Amino acid sequence: LADCLECFCQQEQLDESDTWYCSKCKDHVRAVKKLDLWHLPPVLVIHLKRFSYSRYSRDKLDTHIDFPLQQLDLSSFIPRYAHVTPKKVKLSNAGEGASIKHEDPVYDLYAVSNHFGGMGGGHYTAFCQMPDDQCWYDFDDSHVSSIGVGKVQSSAAYVLFYHRRGSDVGLARRALAV
Repeated sequence: LADCLECFCQQEQLDESDTWYCSKCKDHVRAVKKLDLWHLPPVLVIHLKRFSYSRYSRDKLDTHIDFPLQQLDLSSFIPRYAHVTPKKVKLSNAGEGASIKHEDPVYDLYAVSNHFGGMGGGHYTAFCQMPDDQCWYDFDDSHVSSIGVGKVQSSAAYVLFYHRRGSDVGLARRALAV
């Protein structure tokens, strides 16, 4: 997963059809695109590209992506000036004394959506970790069964659901505490 995120954040020079006019040099210049992570939410949803389209073919990608079940630390993907270590950071354009709470970008997996089959059709299942017993379960249509933690990572993983440690998200864990 770290390799996928690094590839996502790499600078990319676009092709000739994406040039822009530079008023300084009076010429069309090839554009460069760069994506960065600036702010991370309490719930992080990562969609893995599982379908490949080209002019001549359409394929299902079954490449195994190794993703952590716990302690996904994304701090190395946030530019140094955006990632601050103090737990409070002052807002530059806010009024006197305004601040926001900053939490470390460390995530734990709580669910995986899987896709089985090909491009023309397929079947979706879900693996979810229940907050009351911390065990993983396979949700497949009307059947629910317990699975070992070793089965959560598979080449069928399609969408990953993480929650940030220390965040106040409305997961069932809070409902069970009541």
